[in-house]
Amino acid sequence: MISLERRTGLPIFLKTDNSLASKGIKLPKPDVRTLKQIKPVLLSKKTKIRKFYYMYRDVAQNPVLKKYNVRFDITVIPHHEIGKEEIKTAGHYHAHIKNTNLTYPEVYQVIHGEALYIFQKKSGNKIVDVVAMEAKPGDVIIVPPNYGHITVNAAKKTLVMANLVYSKFKSQYKEFEKKHGAAYYVVETKRGLEFLENPSYGMVPRIRFSEKKARGLKAPIYKDFMNNPKKYFFLFNPRHKITI
Repeated sequence: MISLERRTGLPIFLKTDNSLASKGIKLPKPDVRTLKQIKPVLLSKKTKIRKFYYMYRDVAQNPVLKKYNVRFDITVIPHHEIGKEEIKTAGHYHAHIKNTNLTYPEVYQVIHGEALYIFQKKSGNKIVDVVAMEAKPGDVIIVPPNYGHITVNAAKKTLVMANLVYSKFKSQYKEFEKKHGAAYYVVETKRGLEFLENPSYGMVPRIRFSEKKARGLKAPIYKDFMNNPKKYFFLFNPRHKITI
């Protein structure tokens, strides 16, 4: 088992079968993302993989989190290649904050492995911005308002990441399903990783790369929230500025 306590702030371990265990807290049963669920967004539909990744929602049912309607989740994504495509999450957009033109943001932290986050912003039916960001253990990143996003595990080991998100909205997956994924696919080639445009979107902007990590937020984000919840009020209150 691999201890994840230093980067989660909780007595959690990653087992050899890629499940989570704990000696101090009761973990929720993971929500498993299956082939049937993720098949619409895959570049190649032919794969023997049936279970893609595991989402442990509301891991720490702490009264401080509940007071502000914030949820702490952990996602485990074992490394696989589906044809030439690297394994990824299904992708989704967030709902709009009431009486604003902004969608809810989200905070991610890499716990183990490496993540490649892809954000995309749309205006009407067009994608106007696509951003890729690499993150390593301990890195904290923010999904800004009005961006849909996916997470790609392009490394050769299991990715474990945590997130903090406002719990009173539902993620919207239909747009990604209709378009058969994000604006770009991440594929393995002889030259290394490449970004392949998704033809379902028509013309899309050139993908740009960012190294902007979240300033002012610290890993582990669970402990950081417990120590100063006000820093995270931007998750549900647009009057609080997002620091990126």
